[in-house]
Amino acid sequence: MQSSFTLFRVRGIAIGANWTWLPVALFFVFELASEFHTTDPGLKPSTYVTMGVITVVLFFGSLILHELGHAFRAIREGMEIDGITLWLFGGVAKFKGMFPSAGAEFRIAIAGPIVTAVISGALYALTFVLHAAGIHHGPVVAVTAYLASINLILLGFNMIPALPLDGGRVYRSYLWHRKKNFTDATVQAARTSRALSAALIGLGVILFFRGYSSALWPAFIGLFLFQAAKSELAFAQFRQALGTFHLRDVMTPEPESFDIDTSVAIFLDKVMHARGHSAYPVTQFGRFVGLVQTRRAADVPVVDRLSRRLRDLMIPRTELLTASPDDDVTETVTKMSDPAARIIVLDGETLVGIVTPSDISRALQHGRLLPPDAPPGPDGPPAAPTRRSLPFGLWLIIGAFVLVGAGYAIHPPVVVLAPGTSYNVSKDITISGVKTTPLHGGFFLTSVSVSQPNVFGFLAAEFSHRQVAPLSAVLPSGVDQNKYFRDQLAEFSQSQQFAAAAAAKAAGMNVGITGTGAQITQITSGAPAAKTLKKDDVVLAIDGKPVHVADDLGSVIRARPSGTTFDLLVERDKKQVHENVTSGSGVAGLKTPAIGVLLTTRDLSVQLPFKIRFKKEDIGGPSAGTAYALAIYDMIAPTDLANGRQIAATGTIDLEGNVGPIGGIAEKAQAVKSAGATWFVVPSSEASGVKTSGLHLVGVTTLQQAIEKLRG
Repeated sequence: MQSSFTLFRVRGIAIGANWTWLPVALFFVFELASEFHTTDPGLKPSTYVTMGVITVVLFFGSLILHELGHAFRAIREGMEIDGITLWLFGGVAKFKGMFPSAGAEFRIAIAGPIVTAVISGALYALTFVLHAAGIHHGPVVAVTAYLASINLILLGFNMIPALPLDGGRVYRSYLWHRKKNFTDATVQAARTSRALSAALIGLGVILFFRGYSSALWPAFIGLFLFQAAKSELAFAQFRQALGTFHLRDVMTPEPESFDIDTSVAIFLDKVMHARGHSAYPVTQFGRFVGLVQTRRAADVPVVDRLSRRLRDLMIPRTELLTASPDDDVTETVTKMSDPAARIIVLDGETLVGIVTPSDISRALQHGRLLPPDAPPGPDGPPAAPTRRSLPFGLWLIIGAFVLVGAGYAIHPPVVVLAPGTSYNVSKDITISGVKTTPLHGGFFLTSVSVSQPNVFGFLAAEFSHRQVAPLSAVLPSGVDQNKYFRDQLAEFSQSQQFAAAAAAKAAGMNVGITGTGAQITQITSGAPAAKTLKKDDVVLAIDGKPVHVADDLGSVIRARPSGTTFDLLVERDKKQVHENVTSGSGVAGLKTPAIGVLLTTRDLSVQLPFKIRFKKEDIGGPSAGTAYALAIYDMIAPTDLANGRQIAATGTIDLEGNVGPIGGIAEKAQAVKSAGATWFVVPSSEASGVKTSGLHLVGVTTLQQAIEKLRG
């Protein structure tokens, strides 16, 4: 459980809270205010609310003291603490590494309950003193009495012998001491935890159907304990199986990475339909420099995605976990307390692999971590898996009904990717104001279906080996779903306009493109422009010649030899200033003279030589741009480009007719074949991802190249 924010620190230990803690805290404030109104009538309403606030603050303070008891004892045992987090079910101290011995685990586990027992005893003593002084009612005695009882209840609950509660850890430490094997002890403790979990779930369900709505809490706690015990068991077996293996044995070698100057638009379009990772390495000149999160990239407004670069969003290398391929897995994996953590594996300065929790889990499942002739782990040979039926058969049956209902109602935070719609886009297009020719054949767009399944749909997708990705890879947490899909629809509409402009240019027609200046979206480090220009500057003129669109600036610079000094009129912070910039050669790897800036046209407007209307489609994203461009070209040019063929296409398109990668190529190839298309035009960089046979594959980088290859 990770902290969403940090509250304060105690002796260097960060005390934080997960967002789940906030609604619980607010709920208890008003719940306690209502309870105090019943037990101590006659006070002002504001007094009850104040009593509720004070009680909640002191109660969570006692939880923090409980966890600090664990933390301070762990430090004395030589362990490291990764902080304390308040969350939905209370508090949790996060340890780095494993308990060094059974005795150490016992001492650490019992330290928290001892603190809680002292707090409860002190509060009962204070309540007794107040009663002895004749104070039987009022805010102070009501608060102390409640805190004394709730801490006693907390103590009793924590001593239930179920992992990962304190009682479960005490019980495991005893088994560990007796069996001399950590994994065997965890297996037995986990069985006990599962039995108690089933009892709690069954009890909660029965009481709920008898009219006690609050009785669902035991059921939720039972589910939590069941999953937590399962995790404890999995990690114990994992620790034993690791043995003396190194990171190179478990890492994903040569992970997909992106250049630091890749635009956010291309990044999102490529990864949305790819493997669905939540983060990707970023490199510069072959060196690993950071990690970019898909969620953070998706938070960038659509209008800025073409101009923003990954360098603006990435987490720098200095803030990430790095290791050598020869580092020990057992020692390194303890650093991955965050479920979303990544360990970047570097050989010197070269990125050679990446390790995630799923990598290690996958390696365990495939038996790659412990070959038949490998030595046993630190706790002896792995415990043989055994099956025992859970006690309380009635609870198990009731729990099964609950789980089935939950399976239909709960939608995990994942999406299933599958071949989507593929249809003839020429039926969507109506052109007037220019002579058109009949289209013999068709041009098909391709798409990927993205759906969020319930639990059973998720399991079905896993068993059928369909591609499953985290929901955050498509819709990051905190992003309004309706806004996100509106943005996707807007990108689709924009790609249609870009396709019309690119097709008109390819057909030799004049296309009016106007704007109010060339806006700088990125400056290459060390480039000539870095000395005088700034990001978001808008160039209005070069050597006195007005600059309306981005190419007005670029064409002048490219037409002069390297070393030419230009006078730029720049709008900066609503003021106009003159800046001198000298062009150079080899800037950002370009062969032509350049000053090292990425540009976009401010207030871009496209004027076509004809009128065009598109049928509204419920499809998002820019991947249909190339398909529309080919269809429009076939309609306005005298050449019969389709020539009776069914041609599918995917890829972004810009105003100059450049075709860009989009991702999801494997699923799209299946959709293309199902739709009956026999030709498939794809970005050259993605052609290797098409494995479906029976398609004439055409890899291209520009619209003009696609036209020439289709003409044959």
